[in-house]
Amino acid sequence: MADTERRPVTLAVATWRFLDQLSKQGTHGTSVPDVAKTLIEEGIRQAIKEGFLTGSSRAELTSQR
Repeated sequence: MADTERRPVTLAVATWRFLDQLSKQGTHGTSVPDVAKTLIEEGIRQAIKEGFLTGSSRAELTSQR
């Protein structure tokens, strides 16, 4: 697996509650960070599949670290 760089994020209270509900269901992870990670990764994969992110976009994303 690639190196992981952790960064803090700020979420709206309603978003946190939504992620918490999903974590209790266990369908996307068992904790709020797990659920957020799953949804972010699925969204990025979908954006690549639909052509919103291309190889050059991915390179730009990784160079911004």
